[in-house]
Amino acid sequence: MVLINRGTIIGILVLFSLNTLGQGWLTEENNFETNWNISFQIGPTVLLGELKKDFSGWSNDMNNVADVGISIQLAKMVFERVDFGLEFGFLNFQGYRKNPSNVNYLMLSGYFNNNEVDFQPFPIYYDSDITHLTLYSKYNFINFSSFAKGIIKLNIYMRLGVGIIFISSEMGYSDRENYQLTGLTHPIYVSGRKPKPIKNSHAILSPAAGLNYQISDRVFLSFDAGFQFMSADYIDGVHNFSKDLTMDNTEELPNEYRVQVYDVTGKFSFGVTYFFNFDSKKQKRAKAMPWYHNRYRSYYSKYHQGTSKKNRQERLPFYREKFEGD
Repeated sequence: MVLINRGTIIGILVLFSLNTLGQGWLTEENNFETNWNISFQIGPTVLLGELKKDFSGWSNDMNNVADVGISIQLAKMVFERVDFGLEFGFLNFQGYRKNPSNVNYLMLSGYFNNNEVDFQPFPIYYDSDITHLTLYSKYNFINFSSFAKGIIKLNIYMRLGVGIIFISSEMGYSDRENYQLTGLTHPIYVSGRKPKPIKNSHAILSPAAGLNYQISDRVFLSFDAGFQFMSADYIDGVHNFSKDLTMDNTEELPNEYRVQVYDVTGKFSFGVTYFFNFDSKKQKRAKAMPWYHNRYRSYYSKYHQGTSKKNRQERLPFYREKFEGD
C-alpha cells in the first residue's frame, strides 16, 4: 500500500511538472520577437489654420470643416513602455469660402486676372487629401491605480512622429456656372490630380496624446488627439501671398511676395491595437517537445486581471468548474 501511494505521488509530481513546462511563458523577456503591436485608427480631421514660419502670426483663408482620416501603425516595444513604429495613413480635408475677396493669391495674381480670365469672388471650395509615412516613438505611462481596485486597465501615452507627406489638392467655384462668367476653367487650382497628377512631397511633424484601455491580453482600445505641422501652404488650395503681389506676374509668381507658413491640422482618432509575438523556434520545439504549449504574454499582460474562473484554472490545471445544467 505504501509503494502504491509513493508511485501515485511521483506520477502526480511528474504530470504537474510537464504541465508547468507546457504553460511556460513565451514572452518573459523583451527581444526582437516579442512585444509587437499593430493598430488601426480612424477619426475626424480638420485644417486648423496656417502658422507663419517665423511664428509671428496665424492666418486662415478658408472656412474649414471636418473630414475623415485613417491610419495603420506597426510598432515594437524596444525599451520598457517605449515603442518605435511606422505609421501609414490617409488624411482628408475640405472647406469653403463664400466671399474670397481678400484672398491675395486669387484677387491679385496674374494667373487668374489677365486679358483672358477675370477672377470674381464667388463662393469657392477646396478638397484635399494627404498620404503620409511617419516614423514615431511612443511612451506609455504606468497604468492608473486606485486603493480599492489596485492597477486599472487604463493608461495614457504620448507619441511623436516625423515623416513625409504627399498632397493632392484642388480648389474651384462651388457653382460651375461661375466659370462661364469669369473665363476660368475647372478647377481653378489643382496639384497632385489630373491634369497635374504629380504629388509634391513635404515634411510632417505630428505630436499626439491618447488613452489606452486594455480589454484582453492582446487587445487594446485607444483614443488619441494630435496635431500635424506640415511644411506646405496649399492644403486649402490657396498659396499665401502678401498684398504687394501684382497682376503683372502671369507666369512664375515672385518668392519675394510669398508668405511662408506651416499648415497645421488636427486629428482625433479611435482605434484598436493588437499585440503579438513571433515564435521562430516553434517548429523545432514541437519536434523536440511535442507536449510543450506556450501561453501568450506581452509586457502589458501583467496589467490585465483575468476572471476568477480563469485564474483558478491556471493555478490548478486539473480544476474544472461545473455550471448549472451540465
